[in-house]
Amino acid sequence: MSPKIFFVGLIGLLSGVLLGITGILPLGFFIIFLRFLNVGDYKTILGSVLYVVLFPISIGSFIQYYQAGKVNFLVGNILLITMVLGSYFGTKLVLDERYQLTEKTIKYITACMSFVASMIFFFTARNM
Repeated sequence: MSPKIFFVGLIGLLSGVLLGITGILPLGFFIIFLRFLNVGDYKTILGSVLYVVLFPISIGSFIQYYQAGKVNFLVGNILLITMVLGSYFGTKLVLDERYQLTEKTIKYITACMSFVASMIFFFTARNM
């Protein structure tokens, strides 16, 4: 087995553990390390990470939450449907050359979203 394949598998395993702990898919974790491993350009890495999201990667965690009665299917179904629609249009923006969303622009958008989410989690945890 090549070292690159080993490290990609390790990244997947660690991301799965983080998903189970936090409920948040660490897409940034995937992207940073896949970029470091030089598995393609930025848009190819994004496409590869989105491919992972297609499949029920969180089924193990979902089963545990379902058994504990901690799943709201109405909210989940609304999020599922609207996320499919939103991701379709978001991807059209990224891949359409007319909008010229560069790797730098995508990284800035990702960084801003991550920063805001981090601050929200930090302050809500701090104020508990």
